[in-house]
Amino acid sequence: MDSDMNAPAIVISTLGDCLSVWREVLLGIEEEGIPFVIQRHEPGDIIQCAWQAARQSPLLVGIACDTETLVVHYKNLPTSAPLFTLTYHQNSLDRRSTGNNAARLVKGIPFRDLNS
Repeated sequence: MDSDMNAPAIVISTLGDCLSVWREVLLGIEEEGIPFVIQRHEPGDIIQCAWQAARQSPLLVGIACDTETLVVHYKNLPTSAPLFTLTYHQNSLDRRSTGNNAARLVKGIPFRDLNS
């Protein structure tokens, strides 16, 4: 999706060329019917970037990713306490469920269990 920050959407900050690594997370968000926008970000602290993305999101949910890690953050949490953190080692089901859960946070419905 385009980077229109006025649209109600989850904001995803990419730190480098990493979207292909996290494609399943994006598909999980789409499955739940929640829009997202992608913005490029200079390399830095990924947790801080995710929290900043959540602050920019009208839906209060932000994601930041690089080639090794993906972080989901919620605006009302402390900066140092992200909601979910994934590493590139995790399987595609975990990645898809994390995307589903980021969208479910927006919807206010229970999370999917990462182990099912």
